[in-house]
Amino acid sequence: MNIFIKYQINKLTKTFVREKSFREYKDVHKVMLLFDIEDLAQVMPLVDSMLAEGKHVTAYSFELKKTVHPQLSENIKILGKEHLDFWGVPKTDALSAFKKHTADTLMDLTGKPSLVLQYLFLNCRADFSVGFNRGNLSFYDMLIERNEEHDFSFFADQLLFYMKSIHSK
Repeated sequence: MNIFIKYQINKLTKTFVREKSFREYKDVHKVMLLFDIEDLAQVMPLVDSMLAEGKHVTAYSFELKKTVHPQLSENIKILGKEHLDFWGVPKTDALSAFKKHTADTLMDLTGKPSLVLQYLFLNCRADFSVGFNRGNLSFYDMLIERNEEHDFSFFADQLLFYMKSIHSK
């Protein structure tokens, strides 16, 4: 099953083209946020904070085992096994719903490899892409190093701090 989604990711990686740009935080309007399910409790206040600042935020994660998450915001979507086809690739309706949320900024806050979230990343056409340290630097405009010394919230705050510090002409 993993072989097919890896093939699809590899195919998308080879054709992945986007126009890079830096965007001042005040010019960020629509955010697509990808995160590890383990960080859900820390992502919820981050999403609420960005919504309070007038940003339109949609956050996606993937969880293999179906879990009930009380008080889950409508802005947070969790894909599960039922959203994948036999080959482990997001079904057409799940991918269409994801693509419906157009974004000018992609925040990849994943720390662990996830084939499903990587596939979604490659299907997002945001022109400003930020995240934590990753293997393929050409996909990102800004990265910060994430290590085990601090928790997720610390690095998410750091990423927002640097995003708010960008001043482009």
